[in-house]
Amino acid sequence: MGLDSHTIGILFATAAALAWAVFTFTMKMALRGASVIKTTVFVNALNAILVTAIALTIVPPAEFIPKSAESAVYLVLAGIFYIAMARLVFYIAIQRLGPNRALPIGSSYPIVTAVSAALMLGERPTPQILAGLIILLGGITLIVRAEPGKAEPGEPATPAWRMTGWACAAATAFLWGIAAIFFKKAAMELHPLAVSALALWVGFAAVWLAARWLDPDGVVPSRSWRWIALSACCQTVAVPLYTLAFTYILAVRVSAIASTQPLFV
Repeated sequence: MGLDSHTIGILFATAAALAWAVFTFTMKMALRGASVIKTTVFVNALNAILVTAIALTIVPPAEFIPKSAESAVYLVLAGIFYIAMARLVFYIAIQRLGPNRALPIGSSYPIVTAVSAALMLGERPTPQILAGLIILLGGITLIVRAEPGKAEPGEPATPAWRMTGWACAAATAFLWGIAAIFFKKAAMELHPLAVSALALWVGFAAVWLAARWLDPDGVVPSRSWRWIALSACCQTVAVPLYTLAFTYILAVRVSAIASTQPLFV
């Protein structure tokens, strides 16, 4: 007896959450003494190559061509908001706050997704979903009020340094929440694996251009490369599964399940 579509969607979203939970630690190691934006470029490049290679073995080339201008726009927006902007600010938050604080704040994004899905997709949240979002907001409040963790060796522990980390974690939640809608809209006309691959290349191009402008002399030490490779592998598992989940269950449910990452950290 096969699994129903709802269960498949839950399994995909849960597997993505597990992969991302591991990713937060590998990325923290990759960022030690490294340029954040240059590290983001390399992770995105490896991630795009791996996902594209997998997608091409499963998806016909014709499925990589957007069927309408609307789906192409949503695809580009998913790449810019999620792969480029959200990843960059999230990595800054990891560097300055550590995974235990950056991830829970970023994982508050189902609140943004619930509002966006109601407005753009007509997915009205149920009373149970609303209750869960209120509980999530309460947990985030406790995390923000917790005592700050220890700074990494060689990193400043000034209030401004940490405040930037908190701001980036909050921006991550907003960007992830909005991008979830863009991924679902794009996946309505394109195969989810094709959406993942194309969005990754859009995000890579955007961050590469930003790196050339904002941090042309940024350095990534050799010790970071194995962690960059591991981070890219985790993202290669997570991103396609996350996108696939949108084709089976509501966007707010996908984001809510993916936001359970702090439970595994």
